[in-house]
Amino acid sequence: MKLSQIIKALEVRGVEVKLFPDAETFSDIEIEQVAPLDEAGPQHITFFNNPKLKSQLANTNAGAILLREPEEGLSSVQLLVQDPYYAYAVVAQLLTPLPAIKPGIHPKAEVNGGAMVDPSSQVSAFVTIEKGAQIAAHCVIGEGTFIGRNVQIGEGCRIGPNVVIHHDCVLGEQVIIKAGAVIGGDGFGWAPHQGRWEKIPQLGRVVIGNRVSIGNNVTIDRGALKDTQIGDDCIIDNLVHIAHNVQLGAGTAVVAQTGISGSTTIGKHNIIAGQVGFAGHIETVDGCQFMAKSGVTHSIKQPGSYSGFPAQPTAEWQKNMVRSRQLDKMA
Repeated sequence: MKLSQIIKALEVRGVEVKLFPDAETFSDIEIEQVAPLDEAGPQHITFFNNPKLKSQLANTNAGAILLREPEEGLSSVQLLVQDPYYAYAVVAQLLTPLPAIKPGIHPKAEVNGGAMVDPSSQVSAFVTIEKGAQIAAHCVIGEGTFIGRNVQIGEGCRIGPNVVIHHDCVLGEQVIIKAGAVIGGDGFGWAPHQGRWEKIPQLGRVVIGNRVSIGNNVTIDRGALKDTQIGDDCIIDNLVHIAHNVQLGAGTAVVAQTGISGSTTIGKHNIIAGQVGFAGHIETVDGCQFMAKSGVTHSIKQPGSYSGFPAQPTAEWQKNMVRSRQLDKMA
């Protein structure tokens, strides 16, 4: 794309752009792709928002750079924006568009006559869609995926290969589910009786909001009696397990290998780092951050950052960790 096209697209997304040096002649530069600062060439656009990379900025050969403040002495065209990382995300999307949808049902797919698939959607080879399922417009269903009876999939969803979406689950619009994820499998419901475990049928669903992204090999269990719910705009990394009846608040981010036990309610805009574990039947308020390997054993009633096991405010945990390293000397 020409740099002028990129600037126009950014402005459409609400990003104010100023050129430095201020010269319209730069707008005809051809940009092929994004690249990191230290690898970018004249055909690339890159971004700078980390002071630790200042030396790379000084030596970059990029054709254009997204950054917050102007830098003297650079040969690159500078696009001054308030949030370079967000602007980079938008530009990367422009230069790396998703594969085009190929409308229609592949002859090797198996679609029950009682299912409804919008003609603008793509159903790939070896897909199985059961009776009562509804696939809205402009969706892509990847190879080998199973969609159970009465599943509802909203407009513009992209379901990767070998995904399983069990019966009665509901997806909003523009949901992304990557390869190998299982949505709506049975929750871990068992009643102990005289030394044996009695299976409890899981009667709820999984209900996923709009613009949710779910990573590879994620498992989200259906509810026991009420639904498991994933709020709008949540992002879930690979290898996350979300148990039955969990309520995940809108805009929450969950990083890989996190486990959330049953009937836990996570507030809006929580950030959950890798390998965090949540006990069941607890709640967190909006605006919490849980650092890697935290163990959340109790409800969190104040927003802020938490670390350690059991999870405590990060500042307290850091002080305790410093002292714990001195225990031998103190003894």
